[in-house]
Amino acid sequence: MAYANGVPMRKDKNKPGPSGMLQNEPYSLYKSWGGCDCLLPVNNMELIHELKEALGGAELLEFCGPELSARAQDALDSLGGVTLRFENV
Repeated sequence: MAYANGVPMRKDKNKPGPSGMLQNEPYSLYKSWGGCDCLLPVNNMELIHELKEALGGAELLEFCGPELSARAQDALDSLGGVTLRFENV
């Protein structure tokens, strides 16, 4: 997240809203580009957790279905303890 927020968006004068700045700048410096603070404060994190569970819980962050996930885990386990790293994926 720190890396993604630290990479500037490319400048696009035809795009509505901000461009050519770091990803987190539009939210923290919204007045500098004519924006407004539209972020909503979250006062009840328990409610957020309940809503997340009602929408599907941890499965919301899954990139594939449970069947494919199980097959991929079986394939990984069959490799005999290989530690996955960016360099060997």
